[in-house]
Amino acid sequence: MGCVCCSSIIKGETVRVTPIKIKHYATCDTENVIYLLKCPCGKGNVGQTSRSIKTRIKEHRGKIRNYKQGSYTDTTILRHFNNANHNQTQLKWMVLEVIQPPTKG
Repeated sequence: MGCVCCSSIIKGETVRVTPIKIKHYATCDTENVIYLLKCPCGKGNVGQTSRSIKTRIKEHRGKIRNYKQGSYTDTTILRHFNNANHNQTQLKWMVLEVIQPPTKG
């Protein structure tokens, strides 16, 4: 069975009609990324994580699956998925940029 995260990646370099120059090659194990989440109706949300994108996408999928209004998981994108009757398997994503992690010390 393939990776759940990789099977939901948006392939290509365009979101709607706007070309996006992808500057770095990324896999689901890539860390320190800015990413785009997309729902079936085309709405998007941009996020950032220092962890692997696979870990972050799995969290988003779990929160969509277990959404409860008024809880700490009640965010704009999760509320939209719930109100539009989307489910976690419909979540699509792509890495927009790999960023340099902040230097320590």
